[in-house]
Amino acid sequence: MELHASLKAEELFFIGPVGITNSMMMAWMAIALLVIVGWLGGRAPAIVPSGIQNFVEIVIEFLYNTVIATAGPQGRRIFPLFATIFLFILTANYMALLPGVGTISLPNPKAHGQMAKPHSFVAVAEAAEAGGSRPKPANVTEDSAHHELETVAVFRAANADMNMTLGMGLIAFIFIHASGVMAHGTAGYLEELATPWFLTPIKVMIEGFVPVSLAMRLFGNVFGGEMLMAVMNWPIVAVPFMGMELFFGFIQALIFSMLTLIFTSLSTYIPPGHGEHGHGGAEHGGGRGDGH
Repeated sequence: MELHASLKAEELFFIGPVGITNSMMMAWMAIALLVIVGWLGGRAPAIVPSGIQNFVEIVIEFLYNTVIATAGPQGRRIFPLFATIFLFILTANYMALLPGVGTISLPNPKAHGQMAKPHSFVAVAEAAEAGGSRPKPANVTEDSAHHELETVAVFRAANADMNMTLGMGLIAFIFIHASGVMAHGTAGYLEELATPWFLTPIKVMIEGFVPVSLAMRLFGNVFGGEMLMAVMNWPIVAVPFMGMELFFGFIQALIFSMLTLIFTSLSTYIPPGHGEHGHGGAEHGGGRGDGH
């Protein structure tokens, strides 16, 4: 069996100059599933929940209690992003384990010399029908077409795409520092980073690596799991590895969201008696002080 490990997601078709990749398809499917479940769980709320409403409330309550236990009352402001990140990563990781993901494939438009057309919708099927009969565009050489795979997977784990994980890492990074600026003010937050002054370069480097660290951790684990499942694809052998992937999928969602929560809590922390928000900082500090 020949295993092709591609670090980048493959384009399935193009909408104008924008390539739609197989990982984007999985991400959209995960978003659609979350929207549908949320709508079904909240369309007719009952005082005594049952069915899907009960399931949704259990999940939300678990996440909310986790945030409050970690960040204290100030965690209410962080909860929406925390819950969104956790549920999206978990859903995308679990959907990547469904039958057909990574196995259902279509002809690769690049291998057949069919690249993106400006302002047009180019389907993979069209490229397959064209085959080698159409002349290759100038930017596609014989050598580059030779190294392209003949087929591409229709579905690929959303978080096995570095673009996806880095995008979420940047969102978390912006939220962390925007929250810090809102809590301390721009001057106060910069002062926090510059205290003590001789550690400022190190602090800046550490903060700059936060989105990269978040992105690489999630990408590496999901991509490694994807390769593992591709190799261990025998029915009996795959069962224990499937259980491991279910566990690791949950852990990776929890780690990414918890790190975002902790970093945001640290950036917004105000010691008791400091500034006009001293009372709120005291409550927040009291919620975290027991842990130290």
